[in-house]
Amino acid sequence: MSDNLPPFMNDESQSPPPIDGGGSFAESMGAFGKMLKIQEKISDQFPKSKVPWSETRKFLKAHDINSIKSTPLYKFHMNLFKKIGLGDMQLVSYAPMHYIFAVPNCPVCSLYPALENQKVCVATSDALHRFFTEDLELECTVEEIECVKDGDKLCKFKVDLQPISAYQIMLDSYDKRILHGERPSELDEADIQQRIDTLTVYKLIENGKLTDIGDAYLQYAGNVDVEEKEFEPPWKKEEELAEIASNKKTFGAAFGEMAQKVQNESDTQQSQSQSSDTQTQDNESEKTNEAKEESKNSQSFAELFEKMKKKQK
Repeated sequence: MSDNLPPFMNDESQSPPPIDGGGSFAESMGAFGKMLKIQEKISDQFPKSKVPWSETRKFLKAHDINSIKSTPLYKFHMNLFKKIGLGDMQLVSYAPMHYIFAVPNCPVCSLYPALENQKVCVATSDALHRFFTEDLELECTVEEIECVKDGDKLCKFKVDLQPISAYQIMLDSYDKRILHGERPSELDEADIQQRIDTLTVYKLIENGKLTDIGDAYLQYAGNVDVEEKEFEPPWKKEEELAEIASNKKTFGAAFGEMAQKVQNESDTQQSQSQSSDTQTQDNESEKTNEAKEESKNSQSFAELFEKMKKKQK
């Protein structure tokens, strides 16, 4: 069976442990309900969380823990998993294409109070696999290497990227030209050197020369042109709304600017679609009226903010 299958479909992995684990019927039903909510949130959020290659590239080219943690993608990843209910995940170890994430006080473990001497966080392993393969388009394997229920202090998960998949996204046209021995005149020397350093970390270049790995990549995959899709990262809208909220002193001012921003974006989309002008106007008018009604029914700015985010998904 393929190594790139989700953890729960791999022959070498264990099936999710039974929820009951020796607890009472009420405890079992409560745990089952919590697990079901986590799975529902995964199914709801992941299709909306696809990340453009340009942002994944920044993540891949960051080759120490601090620089990785400063990327927008990392922050989005941690916030998404916490929002889903998988805990306060953090990157604790890194080597090129190998990441180890830890979850203190893992909420998945808490669903199995009676279980001991086994790893139980299949839901988290599965979520990591889905996020990397579906939302980042990075083929990988995921393994839970430590678990609180197995006597460890933290639950830890190892993510190993498939090299060709990672190279395909990480290397842009300038990187490929450097691998071919060029020094792109469009780039300054600092940028070229930074790229050479990254290619060296990933063992594509050594002492300024192409390695066997780099040569193999260029021969078998480096010349395959794949069209890169350009779209906004999933966190951009939330960042814009949060910035508006932080810069406005009153509820009314913030709401007014948010409503105007939504309207401006709708006008732009309307001008790009000539075949559905009338229908678009009706829809946006309805959205504006709905937004006004939501503002009347909201008790706080935070409540309205959450409603607006849901409306735009």
